[in-house]
Amino acid sequence: MKHAPPDYKCPFCRMALELQQAQAVTGGFVLEEERVFALIPLHYYGGTKGNCLIIPKAHHENLFDIEAGLGVDLLRVSKRLAVAMKTAFACEGISTRQHNEPAGDQDVWHFHMHIFPRYRGDGLYAAPKARYLETERLDLARRLRDSLKNVESLTV
Repeated sequence: MKHAPPDYKCPFCRMALELQQAQAVTGGFVLEEERVFALIPLHYYGGTKGNCLIIPKAHHENLFDIEAGLGVDLLRVSKRLAVAMKTAFACEGISTRQHNEPAGDQDVWHFHMHIFPRYRGDGLYAAPKARYLETERLDLARRLRDSLKNVESLTV
């Protein structure tokens, strides 16, 4: 069952198109692969900054809509980002989450995964979301891109 309204303008499809037209991965984008990309979103939760969204380039509304092979790409990218976050942010752990359908708190009708750097007592799930300052968001993305250069050689 589709939940997006008939006139839905998907922000992630627009971003995938922007990335396709770009010369390089810059700005808030962190990485690009053939079928997925990752970025620092506009918001963070609690005091936990450096979170990313992992997004398929092709439009899939939710988990029920993706093909199994795409799951391999999503998991590989989540592992690469987890390793990069440990280096870039000296975090103590990593959390991932993914929401589906209205009752599952999905609010963008394009499949995406959240990945968070974690610290003891960070209160991630108890705190409201807040908007990044754009300069801070771009700096976090740059730090992750730099850290990912060292992850490229890992077998993930």
